[in-house]
Amino acid sequence: MVKELRIAGFKCFKDIKLELNNLTLFTGVNSAGKSSAIQAILLLLQQRQSKNGLLNGKYIKLGRFQEVRNTIINARKIDIGMTVKNADDEFECSIAINSEEKITKNNFEKIKGLDFVYLCAERIGVEDVYKQNLEKEYRIGIHGEYAFDYLSKERMNSIAEQDFRNMEEETGSNFGNQVDYWLNYIMGYSITAERIPGTEIVKVSYRKNADGSMDVKPQHVGTGISYISNVIIAALSCKKGSLFVVENPEIHLHPSAQSRLLDFFSFLASKGLQVIIETHSDHIFNGLRKNINSKRIQAEDTSVYFFKQNKELLSTPVKILIDENGVIKNQEKGLFDQFDEDLDELLGL
Repeated sequence: MVKELRIAGFKCFKDIKLELNNLTLFTGVNSAGKSSAIQAILLLLQQRQSKNGLLNGKYIKLGRFQEVRNTIINARKIDIGMTVKNADDEFECSIAINSEEKITKNNFEKIKGLDFVYLCAERIGVEDVYKQNLEKEYRIGIHGEYAFDYLSKERMNSIAEQDFRNMEEETGSNFGNQVDYWLNYIMGYSITAERIPGTEIVKVSYRKNADGSMDVKPQHVGTGISYISNVIIAALSCKKGSLFVVENPEIHLHPSAQSRLLDFFSFLASKGLQVIIETHSDHIFNGLRKNINSKRIQAEDTSVYFFKQNKELLSTPVKILIDENGVIKNQEKGLFDQFDEDLDELLGL
């Protein structure tokens, strides 16, 4: 598990430390540093595959040093590091990038085996057909473009991590059963994905479970169902100790589905998957609070950061304290308080 993330001289950050947990939320106003914190993680992890340690790689393409250094403090170097803890070891892993784009790496051999899945905000949605992952690179794809192919191959196999199985009565134990359970729980649908022989495509269909209707193409169900399907598939493809990072999982989802999605993430995080979520949704945030209150996940296994900027336009993430009852102990202005402000205006308060 990644226990701590440190960022210095990178984009809007001067020098910060973030305590990461089983389930971590990044939230806050636009352009306050949430995406940049995710980019720091991606930049660090993609060094495992990069021989030259470039800023542009498998997960993210950042351009040149001058584009991503913190110009406010006139940073001459970027430092990004993290503390990783596994079953029998705790170590530091870091990179330092200078103005000549030379990168010094530390302890990367120790995280080469870290299973990591990242889904960006620009995920694949409704398509006639989806691509097969013929190059067998990165099982899901950063846009979720291979998620349905992964489902087509793994549907009848056992789920990768047995502890991630939902044990509800009549829920099967294979991968497809588990995907269907959570898709039905969140959206009321089940999904089928199959490779078409002799082609490079995957056919996907959905069925609304409440009325036993026939299978239909993705175009005939809500857009959010395709978006959330690849999130569910990606998360369930992981194992204990995997790191799963997803941006804006709430895209195209009704508030009730967003809240139930946090039941899914809380369940997996409580079983050993590390989940980092960037979100603008109060329903995601309150869904986490609800799960803490109901003891599906312990408060001490969660971290929430509210990103804001100071007068110098430097990002200053604030850790939001939530007690065992899901109560916020240090409310920040702008932390999902717009509903109250609008209501006060409507009431003339």
